[in-house]
Amino acid sequence: MIDVLVIGGGVAGFVSAINAKQFYPQKRVVLIEKNPKKLVPCGIPYIFNTFSIDDDLMNLEKKLKKHGVELIEDEIKEIDFQNKEAIANEKYKFDKLIIATGSKPKIPPIQGIKNAYFIKKEYDYLKNLLEKTKNAKNITIIGGGFIGLEVADELAKNGKNIMLIEMMKNILPNSFDEDFSKKAQESLHKNITLKLNARVEEIGENYVLVDDEKIASDLTIVTTGFSPNTEFLDVEKNEFGFIKTDEYLRVKKDIFAVGDCVEHKEFFTANPTPLMLASTAAFDARVAAANLYSLQIIRHNKDSLNIYSTVIGDKVFAAVGITENMAKKEGFEVIVTKAKSYNTHPPKFSHSTDVEVKLIFSKKDLYLLGAQIVGGISTGEMINILGLAIQKNATASDLYTMQIGTHPLLTPPPTLYPIAVAAGKALV
Repeated sequence: MIDVLVIGGGVAGFVSAINAKQFYPQKRVVLIEKNPKKLVPCGIPYIFNTFSIDDDLMNLEKKLKKHGVELIEDEIKEIDFQNKEAIANEKYKFDKLIIATGSKPKIPPIQGIKNAYFIKKEYDYLKNLLEKTKNAKNITIIGGGFIGLEVADELAKNGKNIMLIEMMKNILPNSFDEDFSKKAQESLHKNITLKLNARVEEIGENYVLVDDEKIASDLTIVTTGFSPNTEFLDVEKNEFGFIKTDEYLRVKKDIFAVGDCVEHKEFFTANPTPLMLASTAAFDARVAAANLYSLQIIRHNKDSLNIYSTVIGDKVFAAVGITENMAKKEGFEVIVTKAKSYNTHPPKFSHSTDVEVKLIFSKKDLYLLGAQIVGGISTGEMINILGLAIQKNATASDLYTMQIGTHPLLTPPPTLYPIAVAAGKALV
């Protein structure tokens, strides 16, 4: 008998397992994963240039063992919820179950899709793709989201000619408004050619057909998003295949689900969102693990806040909440402000860069709805400040008067701290 069985060894499964053992040390915790050679998902784009694929390994077995969690290599194909059995090559009897089956690449309905590669979270598959990229000069990437851009940037640094195709009029269309998307486009490596407002009709062995134009392509990589890996599970799901849970992450009695396979709702509208972030998965996992044998933690933030950051060229781009465009579509009347500064003071240091902040406030009550930043390495933590501000219902006044710590080498100047300056503009 297994006290706590976790299915899936990604971020959600790993964090669930080690936290289950932490909260309930007397319980036997077992994690089942079909591919134990796991990669850190957010690091996958960087295996194409910045570091080797082996540098991105999670060392799952070693880390689980350190926390007293057992690892079994197997693939669960069915779950008998009534008899509490997970069925694979053998049957695993459990008392509590955490489903963390994750996600898999979406397969768009494009003729010749079998000729394309995807960014799968599988070591052997990606190792093969890496070898393919070495012999390819002209590479096509379909999808201008975060993963597509990061993979394109890495391959471009390797001297590859990259054609990046996006069906919308801007890259990163769901995270940034047009003004910041254009800044991202300007930061792209010179080896990247953009094709926007474009639709791929066919993928051949050595070409792609885009809006009736045949383009030479030695290798095509599709990065058009992910879908939940839940087909084999007989549980309640929404229209997109995400598992429905309550605020404790329970699917039903003694059954929990976490991470990419779970339904999340957009923070402001409460509409189902395809948001899949490692940070959200880890948050789910901590809540579910704590609640296995006694309900201790409610998922107070029942709706999910999208907080993103990435590096494009030599700049960091980050966003949180809803964009100006989305806010208007949802019927919000908004006030939008911007402020520019530097990430050091004075801006004479070798690592100094410009920083620009865009804040979106509700016009009625001046609550912060969203933010976008472009700047240096500190941008990633600045966006986390604004993410917390949104979760705590901060207003323009709160941001304008917040107390901050500054240092010449580390932060913008206190006199021109861009968050405070942009917030102040909303008050006048």
